[in-house]
Amino acid sequence: MENQSIEAQIASLKRSMTDYMESAHPNYTEKDIEKCVQILNEYNIRMANSKSKEDGMQIVKTTVLKLNELNENSGEDLIETGEREAIANIIITVGHNKGYNSEDEDITEEWREW
Repeated sequence: MENQSIEAQIASLKRSMTDYMESAHPNYTEKDIEKCVQILNEYNIRMANSKSKEDGMQIVKTTVLKLNELNENSGEDLIETGEREAIANIIITVGHNKGYNSEDEDITEEWREW
């Protein structure tokens, strides 16, 4: 059930990014959106299979660094305020569901550039 909720959040994020792309014509493309979704889906799967908080926090770090690079390569347009909140919420919720962090602990902040 928790994974369905995360998957629904990722799908909502994708729709939001696509809708914005079609109306505002930012510097990112459909390919960038797909890469963002792929990174978040991989994160969800890797966290589900993680065995320790230490392992989980390494997965968080790797994921955030990938998102930093993707956002930088898309002219810093891909992850704006709304997307930042949605992505951080997804990452935090998945970690919380594993018992690695509290719901209000921003585990992305240390590495996040968006």
